[in-house]
Amino acid sequence: MKLSAKRVEVHYAAVQGTYWASNCTLRGLMAVFLTFHGFNDAQIGYTSSLVYCFTISLSLLLSAWADKHPLTPLKRTVTALYLVGLAAAAVLYLLPLPVLLFMLVYALNCCFHNCADSILNALMMQYVDNGIPARYGWPRGVGSITYAIMAWVLGALMETYTPNVILPVFLGLCTLSLAALLVLPDPGPRRLREQRENKVSYGQMLKTNPTLVLLLVACILSGMGQCASTTFLIRVVEKLGGTSRELGIAMFIQAGVELPMMFASGWLLKRFSAGGLLTLSFFCNGVKLLLLCVAPSLPFLYAVMVFSMFCFGIFGFASVLFVNSIAGVQEKVRAQSLLSLCYTGGLGGILGNLLSGALIGVIGLNCLFLLSAGLCLAGAGVMVLCLRQYRKQFLQ
Repeated sequence: MKLSAKRVEVHYAAVQGTYWASNCTLRGLMAVFLTFHGFNDAQIGYTSSLVYCFTISLSLLLSAWADKHPLTPLKRTVTALYLVGLAAAAVLYLLPLPVLLFMLVYALNCCFHNCADSILNALMMQYVDNGIPARYGWPRGVGSITYAIMAWVLGALMETYTPNVILPVFLGLCTLSLAALLVLPDPGPRRLREQRENKVSYGQMLKTNPTLVLLLVACILSGMGQCASTTFLIRVVEKLGGTSRELGIAMFIQAGVELPMMFASGWLLKRFSAGGLLTLSFFCNGVKLLLLCVAPSLPFLYAVMVFSMFCFGIFGFASVLFVNSIAGVQEKVRAQSLLSLCYTGGLGGILGNLLSGALIGVIGLNCLFLLSAGLCLAGAGVMVLCLRQYRKQFLQ
């Protein structure tokens, strides 16, 4: 019996909702959590870079392994990632650790949790490739709204208790996400006939697909630029007189406004190309950083957060679909991983956090954000070149 697309979407929404709620805890509130444990801004930047170094290494191995072993369900791979992440979080919560060991275990926790993202994206594309017309946009939008709600709730909880409340919340949410994953319907085989063909290496993938190369360069530049606002948004809030409660409100608005764009993804994609929407997303990231530079008050900051609907609100669905359209059948999992590994959760995050951590104490917050805005706008420029190459490579 063929799976209902609606059933797949509902189950997948449960997975995305619980995954992104748990992601908000340790990754989204990294600066607050690590500051509570005695880290300075430079150490926070270096820890974030370490997270993404681990994430890149593990994701490359996992995606290559997944493409070479199509009989192994992607659900099983994600389950293993969740279990290791839960174990690392339990160690952080239960054991007193010195700073370096704390940094290492924290980085491993975030690494294994981050790596689940691209595999979950590839899992949804597996349904689509097997003829089930399930939509990615609105289930991913549920992830955005749960992320937003969790940011608001945790902001209030940290104000009442301490930032260490993050750890038990993560453990509970990650367990819920694992349960939702285990009841997700089986998407079926991963195109076994095509998978038996000779597989190309990462190098060959990039050499033969200049569109993908330009997309990844655009993601690196934009990812580098966004790190300042992602990691050090708390410093902007503090400069304007706010605390963790106001940070939670800002993050709630930022993630919450992504939901309408996710729900409107089908309508948008009927009128605009995925590549064109990606270009808009990269450009709007630059504008957002410029607005953060001149924010005179918390209400203005909240208004800037509303602008985020044009940033990740668009990137979240347009990037996955664009990559799926330019990757070969036997390359889809690795292509999705490369996308994640070049954006804020990968190479862009590594370079951006190293840059932000090193410069924030030297050039100040505003100059750092101006530099970051320039990187985002440069990413938008490269994306324009990517679209030209796409038309030449795939549409002629």
